[in-house]
Amino acid sequence: MPNGEIAQIRKIRHQISAEFGHDVHKLAAYLREVEKELRQSGQFRFEAQSDSPATSKPNLPPDLSPDSQGPQCAQ
Repeated sequence: MPNGEIAQIRKIRHQISAEFGHDVHKLAAYLREVEKELRQSGQFRFEAQSDSPATSKPNLPPDLSPDSQGPQCAQ
């Protein structure tokens, strides 16, 4: 992406952040309310979420997942 586009994206992100006093919790609450209104409108289809983002794990290969003991070497 050219630098002008990146600067424009950053400017817009800063403007959005400023609208909510640079408070991520206020922004998240607003986005949840917008989602609720869009769901109720029936105009859009939403995918079901099985896990909340706070409890979901990153999509890593099995040998790199946080629960593994590290990469397994073939012998």
